[in-house]
Amino acid sequence: MLWTIMPEEMILEGYDQKREYQVKKFMGRDFIVESGENNQDVIVQLLSTDPNDFLKQSFGPGNGFH
Repeated sequence: MLWTIMPEEMILEGYDQKREYQVKKFMGRDFIVESGENNQDVIVQLLSTDPNDFLKQSFGPGNGFH
């Protein structure tokens, strides 16, 4: 149940679209990425056991790399 003043169509927009994810290595670390525009991959999740990796802004979700 959602308690919001926003229309349901706006909240669920794009929910039914299928997304393709891949695991790629970048700068020695593994990431789950989604293909974005201009052949640039967008980070969805960092796969690491090193807590310091999660403090690096460049490894955050939404950032891109080639």
